[in-house]
Amino acid sequence: MALDYHETFERIVAKAHLLAQRYNLLLESRKEAQERIVQLEEQVAQQQKELQLLRQENEYLRMASVLAPKREQIEATRAMIAGLVREIDRCIADLTE
Repeated sequence: MALDYHETFERIVAKAHLLAQRYNLLLESRKEAQERIVQLEEQVAQQQKELQLLRQENEYLRMASVLAPKREQIEATRAMIAGLVREIDRCIADLTE
């Protein structure tokens, strides 16, 4: 009978040891998972900042393209300025005579 108790006790000790090992493995796995979570949260925050900057830049570029004159408008303005410069030159020439 004492042998039965001793064998039972040894099995309980062995199972407790196995349980402690598994618990330690789970704790280590949990710690690694938490570190990974922190790392991923930092990455998400960084990507959100980058996304916000890109959205802001996109909005600025969209506004700039709306406000930017068309090529035809630029050419018409240059032609008008050139005409005004020629007219000013004629006026200056008339004044010097």
